[in-house]
Amino acid sequence: MVRDSRLVACVAAGAFAGLAYVALDVLSESRIERGTLTGVLAHVHALVDRASPVVVGVMLGLSVYALILRRDLAAAEAAASRAEALRRRLLKVERDQAIWVLAATVLHELNNPLQALGLLLDEHATERDETRRAELVGRVRLHADRARHQLAILRSLRGRTEPSLEPISLAEIVRSLADDVGGIAREDAITVRAECDLGIEARADVTYVRTILENLVDNSLCALRAVGGGRISVRLKAEQDRAIVSVADDGPAIDHDARVHLFEPLRSTKTQGLGLGLPIARALARAMRGDLTLEAGNGKVFRLELPLQPADPVAHTDASKPGGP
Repeated sequence: MVRDSRLVACVAAGAFAGLAYVALDVLSESRIERGTLTGVLAHVHALVDRASPVVVGVMLGLSVYALILRRDLAAAEAAASRAEALRRRLLKVERDQAIWVLAATVLHELNNPLQALGLLLDEHATERDETRRAELVGRVRLHADRARHQLAILRSLRGRTEPSLEPISLAEIVRSLADDVGGIAREDAITVRAECDLGIEARADVTYVRTILENLVDNSLCALRAVGGGRISVRLKAEQDRAIVSVADDGPAIDHDARVHLFEPLRSTKTQGLGLGLPIARALARAMRGDLTLEAGNGKVFRLELPLQPADPVAHTDASKPGGP
């Protein structure tokens, strides 16, 4: 509507200028015929006659330039639109791939607790000491719970084509993960410690976040088992508009060559690893508009970044009032 009104105004102004020129020309021609065109009017007529072709030429040039500029602008907008459409398609492809790879990863991860269950049951069948048998039953329950959790993840993926981004409490996830893994880790003299800043919420997918952190913690468990124990720290904090979850352990450092190719598929530092865990974890993080990186330095600290859920200004105002919670 605004563009239409401007067009009408420009056309009206042009028509008025043309009519003024025609009126001046008709008046001037009639006086030329009578031989009475003298003074200022004669000079104006001469100026208009000589300047009009130049002005018209300039206007035509500007019109052509405007048409070219408009064509280029339309082409640029079309290119930008195609680029945005391509970006969205690629993002959807990445998300779809992440879903399928996540499902494959969960199925693969089921193998660990199931294998441990088999070994524990075999040991339980031959064990005669009642105290030791009760301990084995407790370990069986831990691995059974872990297997049920993986199955729950598979059920949650049914019918989904992209992550469900919603406000989630990262502190609850971090503490729950530390509690779940802690019982299994203690068998190998490994301590899992959670350090959380309260009240940090991210806009993310619970299943994705849990899968990423489980992968990182599992990598730390494998590294510490090889050296006979150690400590894993899972820390949660906020930095500007990002929620940060870092997973660190005091096991062997990652050498430079491994760091370079750490997130490349089919490259693994484990003897029986497939080299898919970290690439999948990064793909899941990026599908949630976050990222997964390894911090620079000699230590081994993985850093998961997620969009921070903005605080509710209404709730914040209510809480700041006298007598508020």
